[in-house]
Amino acid sequence: MPRDFGRIIAVGLWTFALSAALSYLSGSAAGNLSPWFSVAVLMAIIATGILFDIVGTAAAAASEAPINAMAANRVYGASEALRLVRNSPAVASICNDVVGDICGTVSGAVGATIILRIAASTGGWLAESASVLVIALISAVTVAGKAIGKRVAIESANDVVLSVGRIIATYERFTGRSKDAKGRKRNNGRSSKD
Repeated sequence: MPRDFGRIIAVGLWTFALSAALSYLSGSAAGNLSPWFSVAVLMAIIATGILFDIVGTAAAAASEAPINAMAANRVYGASEALRLVRNSPAVASICNDVVGDICGTVSGAVGATIILRIAASTGGWLAESASVLVIALISAVTVAGKAIGKRVAIESANDVVLSVGRIIATYERFTGRSKDAKGRKRNNGRSSKD
């Protein structure tokens, strides 16, 4: 229990730091950029939350056996996908909870910045209407996007996880950081716990 409690505190602190930093940066960017670019930033943040929600759900819903068979046949990205499936509780927690909640918070901050800009330029009832409309649109796009994404993630879980595994494999190839299916570093084809 103490080990889990420490991990929960660490995740909470990382979430606080990332959320604060991203809220500040995205809010500042939205306040200093054109309104249309601010909307594009907002949509990119919402899309990021939806994509990570898809990955987290797919990791939890994927079947280990077919991915294990692909890894045995050395299909590119399969061993990384297997690592995601074997660590699905942590992957789902990070993708759905941490990244998803941060994106939700940051999208709210960017939306508030957009609303303040509209209020400053228009004022009156138009600003109040814009406030309601922006908040409703952010909520609707986020909820609808995650609902569609969850369906895709559940119906095509193995394909989604394999695609993410290929992205991870490409990243690890370019950075020289490579791990086996159990999360141990690989050195010249051999695994080590270092």
